[in-house]
Amino acid sequence: MTVLVVIVVLAGAAAWWGARHARTATDYFAAGGQAGAWLVGVAGTAAAVSAFTFVGGPGLFGMVGVGALWITFSAPLTGALQCWAVGEPVVALARGRGILTPQELIGARFGRAARGIGAALVVVGCVANLAVQARAAAVLGEDFLRVPGALAAGVALLATTAYTALGGMRAGLLADAVQGATMAALALLLAGAALAAAGGPAAAVATLRHASPALLGSFGTAPPARALGWYLLFCLGVCAQPHYIQKFFFLRSREQLRALPGVLTLALAVTLTVWLGVGLAGSALAARGTLALARPDDLAPRTMALLGPWAELAAGVAVLAALMSTAASFLNLATAAVTRDLPATLGRPVGGLPAARVTTVVVALAAAGLGTASGRTVAMLGIAGWGFFTAAFLPVFTIGLAWRGARPRAAAVAMLAGAAADLALELVRSRLPAGLEPGLAGAALGTLVLVAMSWSAVRQRREGGSSSPALPCRERTT
Repeated sequence: MTVLVVIVVLAGAAAWWGARHARTATDYFAAGGQAGAWLVGVAGTAAAVSAFTFVGGPGLFGMVGVGALWITFSAPLTGALQCWAVGEPVVALARGRGILTPQELIGARFGRAARGIGAALVVVGCVANLAVQARAAAVLGEDFLRVPGALAAGVALLATTAYTALGGMRAGLLADAVQGATMAALALLLAGAALAAAGGPAAAVATLRHASPALLGSFGTAPPARALGWYLLFCLGVCAQPHYIQKFFFLRSREQLRALPGVLTLALAVTLTVWLGVGLAGSALAARGTLALARPDDLAPRTMALLGPWAELAAGVAVLAALMSTAASFLNLATAAVTRDLPATLGRPVGGLPAARVTTVVVALAAAGLGTASGRTVAMLGIAGWGFFTAAFLPVFTIGLAWRGARPRAAAVAMLAGAAADLALELVRSRLPAGLEPGLAGAALGTLVLVAMSWSAVRQRREGGSSSPALPCRERTT
């Protein structure tokens, strides 16, 4: 309970500071657009990691062993990939044009209808991803802090909502950076302590080799196609997550992109040590009978309880930092979609900061209800949320921004087709063949739609002898 009280006090201080400094839409939605690579990189990693890493990751390792690590194997590539494939065109198109969010960028490239569709999908995806954080907060309360799950989820989201609603990303960026540094340090500490409790990495591996050798195979107990599907989903999907792309709008100059991949990769690699360390150690301890697990999400909390009160406190702080930093980005993106993008699409006045603050509270309440009512594990909720954004936005943020021939109508239909395919497949996920990941399938369909419709439109114009002005596209760095 003391941790929750401290979080509320700190969030109140951040809210007070943010309310004083967030005076314009640029302050509120893009943190003033004057941040450097280190601040954006550490904050971006904090927003990207989420409670999925501290609770869902070790639990997934306990279920499928090394197969769970295929999600993390993409980490060395994702920083450079997202900066090159998405960061370059985002900064080139947005700089000096007053564009503050990914959905506004879609509108600038593909028109008002595409902006509205993108905004609607952002709201749906953000609420779903916020539910992951609410669910993780409930696990945190029950297993780490010994308080009711609903109370922990409520306090965590309330604190995040307070500083996000009042200070926007001006407060959120600073809070994310502090939370990111805290997470990285605690991840290393907890991973090392867990492995030490299991007798060291070699002893933990030896235990699993004897008790559950299947967990240590190249793909663990996961079908190889499923493990490869997770790898591709998280490797390519990094280019489609709006809360990742949002951070590019915070940079003060295009030159900051040069240092950003290294910062992102270093911060992510350090934080992901908790996935492997706690997952391996906890699985070994469970195999020895030292831990009793009723569900996969119990692995991390039970391991921390074995280490002692200090570990539970440290893990509680780390999980709170993870879920609050991610929740702040999702709240801000959903608020921008509701108060700026959807009204602009309908030809109505854009909402001001008071409307944004009220909307932030409403979105948080909706997500809290959805997350605490869900019966899925944190890991599977996280994969589903990531997959939705991948299906909806991967084609437009990669091919669409880089290809001059991509057409507005094709982009709009591609986003809808990808999202619809993902949602339909998620409903029958348990009956899908191994390796058929809904997010990847939706992205593949969206790509086919975008390319086919765009080529068809270009061919019709050529056959009709008409020409149209070139759409804005990506500028290459020389």
